[in-house]
Amino acid sequence: MSGHRESADDPLVLSPAVAESLGDPGTPPDVFSAVVAFLVDLREHPFPQLSLPVPGRPGMHSAPLPRDLGLVEYTVDDDADPPRIYLSRILRAD
Repeated sequence: MSGHRESADDPLVLSPAVAESLGDPGTPPDVFSAVVAFLVDLREHPFPQLSLPVPGRPGMHSAPLPRDLGLVEYTVDDDADPPRIYLSRILRAD
């Protein structure tokens, strides 16, 4: 995903840090697959079941990665149709 350019109609945008980490060959395969699974789910459900607001950061949410490999922080513009999602960072458990 390194060098990934977001389309104007793509509701999901990755921060440069997230895009870089997904394109890094040093990213463990289990973390990569968990992030991809999360992104697939996030496209359909902007507020996954375990998503919680981040205290002190309006509009920011966090949700666990599959297999408890870390947390994802993102914002959702739910006034847009479809909702626009900006994936700001991944906090890995390792």
